[in-house]
Amino acid sequence: MSEHLLSVKDLHTSFTTDNGEVHAVNGVSFNLDAGKVLGIVGESGSGKSVTAYSIMQILADNGRITGGSVEYKGQDITKWNRHQMAGFRGKCCS
Repeated sequence: MSEHLLSVKDLHTSFTTDNGEVHAVNGVSFNLDAGKVLGIVGESGSGKSVTAYSIMQILADNGRITGGSVEYKGQDITKWNRHQMAGFRGKCCS
């Protein structure tokens, strides 16, 4: 079996606020294979946008991924630095 193009595993994202930590994404997991389309649906405030922002690492300054992994072509991109992510966002996806 071939590896997935994108694999999100047990993703957790939180925001630090004046009132404490807000858990915005709690354990999201999915796989996306090359040539396929994935739709994410849910109620307002359910974490759809924050999941996408987490994958692309464009969270607000008070947000951070607190657990899980985001693998693109087998590489955990949550471990990449800003320069690597900027290149990924700018030229992806060949």
